Amino acid sequence: MKELMENEAFCTGMNVGVHLYQQKVITAHKCRKPLVIGDSLYYVQDGRERLQEVLEEICK
Repeated sequence: MKELMENEAFCTGMNVGVHLYQQKVITAHKCRKPLVIGDSLYYVQDGRERLQEVLEEICK
């Protein structure tokens, strides 16, 4: 029983952690700001933004 409760607590903790990071990614994208993980900056693009960049590079 103790092992089952520890497993459940672990899974709940993982679920909460993943949800928090998802919210950070979504917020960064909506604000058009970089997502900072450690010392690295990441930008999230939707498909339309990426397609626009590719087309601009092709047309150069």
